[in-house]
Amino acid sequence: MDKDFDFVEEGHIIVKNKVIDAVGDGFVSGGKDFKDYLVMPALINAHTHVGDSFAKEAAVGLSAWDACGPDGLKWKLYEGAERDELIFAMKESIRHMLNCGISCFADFREFGVSGIEMLKESLSGVKIKAVILGRELNAKELGECGGLGLNVYGIAYSGEKRNKIVAVHAGEEEGEIELALSMKPDIIVHATHATLDDIKKISKQKISVVICPRSNAQLGVGFPKVRSLLDAGINVALGTDNVMINSPDMFREMEFLSKISFLHEPVPAKEILKIATLNGAKALRINSGVIEKGRDANLIFIDKNAPNLKYNKNWVSAVVNRCSPENVRKVMVEGEFVVDKD
Repeated sequence: MDKDFDFVEEGHIIVKNKVIDAVGDGFVSGGKDFKDYLVMPALINAHTHVGDSFAKEAAVGLSAWDACGPDGLKWKLYEGAERDELIFAMKESIRHMLNCGISCFADFREFGVSGIEMLKESLSGVKIKAVILGRELNAKELGECGGLGLNVYGIAYSGEKRNKIVAVHAGEEEGEIELALSMKPDIIVHATHATLDDIKKISKQKISVVICPRSNAQLGVGFPKVRSLLDAGINVALGTDNVMINSPDMFREMEFLSKISFLHEPVPAKEILKIATLNGAKALRINSGVIEKGRDANLIFIDKNAPNLKYNKNWVSAVVNRCSPENVRKVMVEGEFVVDKD
């Protein structure tokens, strides 16, 4: 799969010093033979709450407010959770993401510096990049993480100049986008109720939007206007959201987005693949998401002969609609194979 997300039957990638040094057509002598694999950019999960991994399926049937609101079930469950339990559950989700072909994830991390420290402990020994967006932090504590992960209500933030990412949950209810825009964020998460006027303003401010269609569906908060967001030139990325509600599996997320889009405005498989890779990299300011010279060598190797993929007539569509974590046989992060199931 090349930098334009087109399938290439024969090609080569040269990796040096953790980055892609060259890409071209045809095989090169002396290189490793991966002819039985489809090689593509690793996936980027642009929005998670891995801290809630200890409470999978606890919120079935609840609204977003009852599950995660200020008095929601989530916080009651935390009261009885042990620190070691939380860390172990997070580590399991992080390992699962890596095995699913995800090389980077962005996480809204509650509980201030102590919560950030727990996530960093969970990351120990796992070769995956995390963009940690802290919550309940003061200005001096921002150095502990990659930025802020905010809610649109109850957060005082002036939008002053900074070099950290600011992401805001907004748009799951009408009227929230206007509030979010006043905070001058880099990222708006969800935007399911964004109006066409909201979309114009988001585009004008060059804000990325991270959509999480599976969790939005389960919590009953709508489906984003993905086609309108893309047509407005907005950088749209994809996330799996709360592990309490969803598995952190980007293949499931891509397929769901692909299928449900046909009930609204269809989004082609190639655009969905970009949303799950290159667009996430843009939103999170990381140097990956596409196969081209100078990018970090974060790649996944998919078994082309797997029964669920073999005989397809469109490889890009097959990856989006049929691929599963088991089909990901190898994961390369910064030029190093960190998962090898073969």
